[in-house]
Amino acid sequence: MTLEEFRDEMNAYWQSAAKEAESLKDPYITLERVRALYGKFDADERRLADQVIAEWTVGGADGRRWDALALIDELKIVSAAPALRELASRLVRGTEPAAAHWAERATRIADDLVRRTS
Repeated sequence: MTLEEFRDEMNAYWQSAAKEAESLKDPYITLERVRALYGKFDADERRLADQVIAEWTVGGADGRRWDALALIDELKIVSAAPALRELASRLVRGTEPAAAHWAERATRIADDLVRRTS
């Protein structure tokens, strides 16, 4: 499976879980579903998933970004550190609502990941 195909499947899965979460009025369902899916992946699929989750930090809407940051932090996805730095840098220069919060959170998680690898 290519990265593009994998990305499409993960995005569809996230959207389905987000719809379920919305209908049940429980925003944590999405994160729980994606976390469970990730746990079923083999090593190659996890590498692809890590790339997609990192992309969600810089290209996703707030809900997807929130889930991505939580997953990166919880699962210690070290390869996502550059995406977190990119997000923080972009937000510092931007006017997005809650930009300071997102930038601080992304920086904190990236710093933690880097410390773990040092």
